[in-house]
Amino acid sequence: MSLVAAQTLTVRTWVARPNNSLSVSARNWVFAVTVAVSSSIALVFSYFGAWPVVPFTGLELALLWYALRHVEAAARDFEKITLESGRLIIESRRGQLVERHEFHPYWARLHCFKPAGQYNHRLLIGSHGKQVEVGRLLTEEQKMALATELKNNLGAVWPDHPR
Repeated sequence: MSLVAAQTLTVRTWVARPNNSLSVSARNWVFAVTVAVSSSIALVFSYFGAWPVVPFTGLELALLWYALRHVEAAARDFEKITLESGRLIIESRRGQLVERHEFHPYWARLHCFKPAGQYNHRLLIGSHGKQVEVGRLLTEEQKMALATELKNNLGAVWPDHPR
């Protein structure tokens, strides 16, 4: 997963995205090559009388197509945290679900905990009874780095508050 932090004089932003090792054109190329090779093998086997190979090849290609479409949909997922002097904005996209939450940074608190029986920590940002989980796309080390940065910047008006 990738975590990119950016800062200007008045705005600080963290953006998390899943790793995306294949571009759209590369995924299409992989699928086209697999179709060509698998179809060729299936046709040769069916020519020699092993025709039941053809439906299984079709099923295999359909499952590969579905998996590549799922990867493509997940490639657009993100989490974005924007911290301004008067607003904390958390935006996320998971599949078709797009969410946007806004908090006042002075009142927002970060809760970092590890649920019993689980390996990874959870990060919740909350204020006035509303909580939002962040860092779902991050590794454990990245979550801890993000938690440290957020703890240093939440609970006080940033950047006007002297440190």
